[in-house]
Amino acid sequence: MCFFKRKKENKPQINSKYQKGDFVNFKYRDELYFGWIWLIYYKIVEGKKEVAYDIQIGGQCPAVVKGILEYQILGIKQK
Repeated sequence: MCFFKRKKENKPQINSKYQKGDFVNFKYRDELYFGWIWLIYYKIVEGKKEVAYDIQIGGQCPAVVKGILEYQILGIKQK
């Protein structure tokens, strides 16, 4: 057993419209998908710093769609 404390990582605060764990609708490859936000980070697109998300889709055999930009998310899906 390991009794050492893990060091907290100094992650930058990202001001995003959606939070980790939100259930959202988004467009990917011209189709509508829904999934849970897994990770939030910054991505450089055309010289601008934009908020990007990794979103987990699927149930029994899930996959993670990476690099979805904030404008591609249509909104929070109501259960």
